[in-house]
Amino acid sequence: MKRKALISLSLAATAILGFAAVNWAVVPPPPVNQNGGIYDTTFSALTRSDCLQAAPCHISDTVVVPRHHNLTLPPRQLSCYGDPTANPVTGCHQLIPDGAGGFTFADFRDCLRCHSKTPHHITVAAQNQDCKFCHGSFIDNPLDGHYIPTYAKSSVTPETKWRGNNPTAPQNYGGCAACHQAAAASPTVGPKDIKSNADNHHGTGLGAPTTVTGQPISVGLCTWCHGGAPGDANFLDIRTCERCHGVKSLHNIENPSGAGPSGTVTGANVIPGAMPLGYGHVGADFDCWGCHGTFKKYATDPSPAGAVVPFITDLSTRVLTANQANAITITGGSFTNQSNGVDFTSSVTLTNGTTTVTVQPTSITVSEIQATIPALPVGTYDLLVVKGDKQSNLTRVTVVPALAIKSVTLIGSTVTITGSGFGQAPPTDATTGLGVFAADGSACAISFWSDTKIVVTNPVLKAGSTVTVQTLYGPVSNLVTAAGKKTKR
Repeated sequence: MKRKALISLSLAATAILGFAAVNWAVVPPPPVNQNGGIYDTTFSALTRSDCLQAAPCHISDTVVVPRHHNLTLPPRQLSCYGDPTANPVTGCHQLIPDGAGGFTFADFRDCLRCHSKTPHHITVAAQNQDCKFCHGSFIDNPLDGHYIPTYAKSSVTPETKWRGNNPTAPQNYGGCAACHQAAAASPTVGPKDIKSNADNHHGTGLGAPTTVTGQPISVGLCTWCHGGAPGDANFLDIRTCERCHGVKSLHNIENPSGAGPSGTVTGANVIPGAMPLGYGHVGADFDCWGCHGTFKKYATDPSPAGAVVPFITDLSTRVLTANQANAITITGGSFTNQSNGVDFTSSVTLTNGTTTVTVQPTSITVSEIQATIPALPVGTYDLLVVKGDKQSNLTRVTVVPALAIKSVTLIGSTVTITGSGFGQAPPTDATTGLGVFAADGSACAISFWSDTKIVVTNPVLKAGSTVTVQTLYGPVSNLVTAAGKKTKR
């Protein structure tokens, strides 16, 4: 029996990455500004709307639809139909009998139906402790051999919480919680509650004990963050935190000078040690004091590695047309900086594991990159801004076929459509919403379908009427024209 169902092209089952668009907290902190890196909240606090607004990854259905549809192209990773909640996932669209011989779809527009927990930390990269794959140089990889001090802690060594209290802001000093503190959502903080460091780290999905009753809680992935079991002297030791948050990464985080609630940048460049307080880790002396708990002047040597970590907050487009050059504008921060008299600038890298290109900007400022991406084949690509030995947070662009109708010719009752990007023929055993449609919405009978040519019939199609081809990557329309009469010779 023929399956009957309707696939909407407004999918929103998306792999959530959660790099926040520019949001604003107080200056000076706490809480820390939410305009660079990851918003300090937990996955459980997010909704579908939050995920779609979490620039620069998801944004809208126009982004997530082609990204998911690309999973069905060779090398095929998923089928169109199947159970997305199964392990392993068999497909995206789960068919449910409607009791009348047809089928309906389980709701696929709710991201959290498929992504019931954070999908990011169950990836191969995350399980292999390749944190920088997504987070960029905001973080160190625990296994990369980066520098972690071995000397004894002193009065200026940051604590995992804080060292003391001062009557003026910040309330606490000498540790992470001087700036990274929980705060309820408000116009001055942002749309979401800012969670505590403990809640945020536990909310990653990493570190869940793989133990049985009677075994210490440190068994499993907890030891990635903790230096022992609860009660041990080094359970919350800063040296364990430095496995991910080392000297190299922490001393290279800074937002542009004068970044305001709208993300407007008034400063011409990022200069560690010469920035307003409260915008990062290497600005004014205030920033050093917050972590180290001392008024010692660190500004003379603020950035051991030189290049400040760039970060992406938005892209002008996330869907590129295959096999042609595409212009793109990348917005964010710290794309340029100056350290110890040396100028650092950024390039753009795109890769899908098979194809990798590095693009030099056509123009660049501290907060904007304009570039021309060369012709790429269809697929989903990781896009990073790279500056020296630092890389930005991960974002992705999807490259889709060029979708166009070149001609729509009527000969008798047959209409021949030529163009590009039509993709594969829709399946015949289900009503998918894909196909060829007349202006009144009636479906056309398809006798031939290829990526560049479609042949259909429909009695309502006349010269001058509109025909629409609904493809996997969206609709394209054009007018029907009558074939010219052949002349006798």
